[in-house]
Amino acid sequence: MIVALTNSKGGVGKTTLAVHLAVWWHERGQRVAVVDADAQGASSAWLQEAAPAIPVLQLRSPDDILDTAPGLASDFSRVVLDGPAGLSEVTRAILLVADRALLPCGPSLLDLRAVQEAVRVVKQAGRIRGGRPLATVVPNKLQLQYRLSREFLAATGELEVPAATPLCLRQAFADAAGQGTVVWRLGTRGRAAAREIKGLFHGLFGQDTQNAG
Repeated sequence: MIVALTNSKGGVGKTTLAVHLAVWWHERGQRVAVVDADAQGASSAWLQEAAPAIPVLQLRSPDDILDTAPGLASDFSRVVLDGPAGLSEVTRAILLVADRALLPCGPSLLDLRAVQEAVRVVKQAGRIRGGRPLATVVPNKLQLQYRLSREFLAATGELEVPAATPLCLRQAFADAAGQGTVVWRLGTRGRAAAREIKGLFHGLFGQDTQNAG
C-alpha cells in the first residue's frame, strides 16, 4: 500500500502526519519505507532521529516517483509518501502511484480552497486509474472552542471526499518535530496529541491495528 500525504498548501501538517504514520506502522511490525518528495527534506531529517531503521528515499522528480514507487510497494508492506506543497507534476505523479491520499487541511478559508483544488486533482487521477487513489481529508490544527474551527469542520462535510477525525492544534506536535521524536514518546506532554493521532490512524487503517498498543 502506498499512502500519499499531499495538498496544494504548505504548513498543513503533511510531514507531521507522514512521520507519525510511518513510525506508528513500524512499531507495529510493518515493513515501512518513506518517500520524501519535498525539496525541504523535513521528513528525511525527522526520521533520521525518530526512527533511523525506516528506509527513506528522496525522490524529487515525476519520473523518479513513477519509476521507483511501484517497486517499493512490492518490497515493503507500507510506503508513506510525503509530497511537496503545490499541485505540481510531482504531486500528479504521486497521485498516479498512490493507493490512498490523505489531504491535511487547516482551519482557514485559504486552506479549504486549497484542499478543494487538491480534491479536484485527486479525482482526475481517479478517472485515469479507475477509482484510485482513495482520498480522505484530514482536518488539522483545529481549535474547537472557536467558531471558525467549528464552521470549518462543518464545511468539510460538503467536500466530495470523506473527512477523517480531526486533529487539534497542540504544542506537542511542534515539540516532537523539534526533538526528533513522535508525540507518544513525549510522556504526559504528548498524551492528548498521541490519543488523537493514534485514533486517526486506527480509524483510517483499522486492518493494521492487530498489534496496536
